[in-house]
Amino acid sequence: MDLDLHKRIDDLSYGNKKKVGIVQGLLHEPKLIILDEPTSGLDPLMQQKFFELLQEENKKGATILFSSHILGEVQRLCDRVAIIKEGKIIELQKISALQENNYKKIKVQVNGVPNHDYFNINGVSNLEVKQNIISFMFRGNVKVMLKKISEIDIANVWIEEPDLEEIFLHYYEKGA
Repeated sequence: MDLDLHKRIDDLSYGNKKKVGIVQGLLHEPKLIILDEPTSGLDPLMQQKFFELLQEENKKGATILFSSHILGEVQRLCDRVAIIKEGKIIELQKISALQENNYKKIKVQVNGVPNHDYFNINGVSNLEVKQNIISFMFRGNVKVMLKKISEIDIANVWIEEPDLEEIFLHYYEKGA
């Protein structure tokens, strides 16, 4: 993990202190690993190494409970996801089901004045129109949405995976 073994922990950077914590946590090959936002402070190469270490521990039989707001990390490491509201699990799904039913964050920049109601359709939520940019969350068949977008005069379009916090907010808003 590229640690300077001659430095005191107090003299290490935040990222290096995280590395020491990871080494300490995995050294005794625990059967249960509980992690809360473990990659904050780690550079991308170290994040890669960290996930490889966790996958090795999982193959050895360790159970990993992983808390993160970064959907990509959760999707890479976890088999199932639990959404917790006020201390209670309100949704428990396999990652594959979450991916199939996942929301997409869509932003469309149009040429001219946008039609405020054009994307007011089933599957669209959090619809906002600011100047010539329309943004919303969409859950449904992406092909249908792409066809709808292609029928208007666009300057640009962005489609992103929302982070877990945004997905959680949708579960919270629907009164689960």
